[in-house]
Amino acid sequence: MKKRQKNLRGVDLNLLTVFEAIVEHRQLSAAGAHLGLSQPAMSAALQRLRIMLGDELFIRTKYGMEPTSKAEDWYEMIVPVLDQLRNGFSKQDENPENSIRVFQIIAGDYFEKVFLTPLLTRLAEYAPNVSVSISPLSNDGIPQDFRFGKHDFAMYRVLPPGKGIEHEMIGSEELVVISRKNHPRILAALTSDQFQKEKHVVMESPRHAHYGLNTLVQATPLKRTIIATVTSFGAAALLVESTDALCTVPKGLVPFLTSRFRLDVHAFPGTLTPINRLLMWPSVLAKDPMHHWFKEQLLTVVRSAESTM
Repeated sequence: MKKRQKNLRGVDLNLLTVFEAIVEHRQLSAAGAHLGLSQPAMSAALQRLRIMLGDELFIRTKYGMEPTSKAEDWYEMIVPVLDQLRNGFSKQDENPENSIRVFQIIAGDYFEKVFLTPLLTRLAEYAPNVSVSISPLSNDGIPQDFRFGKHDFAMYRVLPPGKGIEHEMIGSEELVVISRKNHPRILAALTSDQFQKEKHVVMESPRHAHYGLNTLVQATPLKRTIIATVTSFGAAALLVESTDALCTVPKGLVPFLTSRFRLDVHAFPGTLTPINRLLMWPSVLAKDPMHHWFKEQLLTVVRSAESTM
């Protein structure tokens, strides 16, 4: 048996969850509300943490409680351990039929339009009490704490740097161009000259502009005159249906968009590298039986949709 280096009898392990909550909420009151503790109790726990670790841990700023560099290092070390403990205390015989899990997925508008409905249909049949919560990508794509199990899955085209994330390639995507039905100037195949002369609607959140799909279009020699930037493909399609503007969208969205809007679809008039589609999950959750089961349902849904694209 491995010899333990430190006796933990004198360490209050409840302080670990207090520390985790303060890092994630950045305010004592919000962290206390999350844990069901009063602000005086949180203040006392923080003081004990500071003594135990010999560090200030948090600095008060106008933005909240900012962790010190030692606190950030410690957070990265303890969160995987806490998540493993949570998984260990959860029911190992949990099965889909009686599970009440809420699976957190980081994904964009594409996932909601193409995969969410068939996923929920499948869950209704095999796991009627399981639900799904979709979170948008952060400013930098996949957030840094994803590897700690704060979310169950993410779908994106680029792996984030660092360790602790597993993934599977689940296909690739092409871009196409949509226009309104019977566009007066596009009667046959869309040419690069026509593409550049027409006005365009762009689907892209401004905070995601540096890694969104439109960076692929911008990398081509083709130039666009943009008349509107919107935050969903549905809004983009509505504008395209009602005007002469064009919009470049993932090909996988075509069935959804053409079933709801009067649109024509054209091949993109240039060469683009196919877009990888990756499903990612934190390594700390890989041994969770329900997590593995849900992953298989996700993969089944994605592969089924892929075969019809």
